[in-house]
Formats: sequence, structure tokens, C-alpha cells
Amino acid sequence: MAGKINIKYPLAKNHHLIQIAPQFRLIKRGARKKGVEREYISKDGKNKVKIMMWKELDIADQDLLLAILAIALPVDRGASLARLINEEKEIEKKEKYTQLWKKLKTKGILADYDTIVVNTTFYELAKEMGKSLGKRTYDWIKGGLERLSGTNFLIETEKYIYNSNLISYLIDKKTNKIEIALNPLNALVLMQDNYGFILHNREERIKLKSEAAKALHAVLVGLVNQKSGRTFKLETLIEKVYLEKIENMSSQQRKDAKKAIKKALEKINELENWKITDYKNNTYKIERL
Repeated sequence: MAGKINIKYPLAKNHHLIQIAPQFRLIKRGARKKGVEREYISKDGKNKVKIMMWKELDIADQDLLLAILAIALPVDRGASLARLINEEKEIEKKEKYTQLWKKLKTKGILADYDTIVVNTTFYELAKEMGKSLGKRTYDWIKGGLERLSGTNFLIETEKYIYNSNLISYLIDKKTNKIEIALNPLNALVLMQDNYGFILHNREERIKLKSEAAKALHAVLVGLVNQKSGRTFKLETLIEKVYLEKIENMSSQQRKDAKKAIKKALEKINELENWKITDYKNNTYKIERL
């Protein structure tokens, strides 16, 4: 899209355990898989995250989730779902909010947590992602909401096992308004500033045009703290973006992936708050300034 894209909500908070879950990958047209499971285990073995997807999530779906989380960030945009259910007097509305909670399919300790409901519209979501709202975008947002709501995470820590869908939602076809209930973990980081979260700068992300650059940016935001730096092998970055081991790729896939990630590193290096130094042997020092 030509010209500068203005977004109203530049920052998105993601819960740190959901951030590290292997959800989003580069998907070619027609190659989206159904019934996919992926798992992440922390280096210390204390946290296991399993993602179960009705349909695979791509980088555009990640754009949509981050837009939803960004819209939810201002304190006046979200409402307590528990309060809406408990205090609503109209039976129809009470049933609607109860349905939103049930569709989240929370189990374990999360079933005792509250979450928040965000009111938005197709137009607002499209604008936040730099898209014009035509039929194609409208249908894509509907599909993206379906895919996100059809994604369930199961987390096992030293003390607990619990799970929830990423979101649940209801669409009013007459007004095109959308009510989205976040999973309780993402709601927690919005309600408690001192809880572990990853902060995404969507103004940076929207400047990156390729899906590989957006995907890599999201990975690096979770791996490199602000005002610090880390060193990575190119192969490590490829595996984190493509969610596949290098040895399982064909020679052509490896070649294409290396080219895409090297180009993505160049584009991220052009952003104001990043500095990427290319060392020998495909090793990169990546700093957030």
C-alpha cells in the first residue's frame, strides 16, 4: 500500500508463554494444513506449551492477533467478562456473554480466571492492519477470527496444567460489530503491568513488507530485550521463523530460507531501534537500542 500507514494502537502485549508457542509460520497459497499440533519445551524443561490448531496460522493471522491485542491495551477498551455475565440483566445479552466464555474452552486454573471482552469492528481491524475494507478483507478477517478461535494452547508448568483457546468472538451481522474475548493469560498481562509479557511495536512491524521480515521481527522481539543484544546463528533464526529443523528442509528450501532471512535481517536493521551486525560464518549480533 502506497503512502504512510497510520495506526491508532501501536503497541501490543502478548503473554510470554503464548509468545514462545510455535503458532505462526510462512505458508504458501494453498499449503495451509488442518489439524496441526506443535510443541515447545523451555531449555530448563519447566514449561511445556502445546499448540493445537484447527487450521494453521500464517503471518497475516499474526497481524490480526497483534491488532486485537493492541486494540485491547487501552484501559477503556476492554470489559470484564465475569462482570458482564454476573451483572447483565437482559437474558439475551447474558447468554451471549456466557457463550463467549464457553467458546474459550478454558480448563485447569484458567477456568477460575477472568478475561476481558473487546468491542471492535471490521473497519477498525482492517485500518489497524493497513488494509482497506472491501469484501476480500471482510472475508479474510472472518476467516482469521475463525482460525484464531480454533487454536487451543495447553501449558504445563511445574505446578499446573491448563489450556484455553486463543480467542472467542461473536459478530453482529447487522452492525458488523465484533465482540472478542481474549484468553485469560492475555487478559492477565493487560490487567497487571508487572506480569510477564512481550511488547510488540506494531509501527515497526508495519514498515516491514515481507512476511519473512514480519515473522522474524516477532521472533526477535521475544528473544532480545530492549537496551540489550544477543548473538544468533542464521540457522537458528531460520528454524524459529519456519518452525522446521534445517536438516528436514530440502536443499532448495534451505537456500530460499537463507535468502529470505538474510533479507529480513537487512530490513530490520533499517529500523530506528535495531542494530544488526553480520559476523563471519552466518552469525549475527542483534541489538535493540
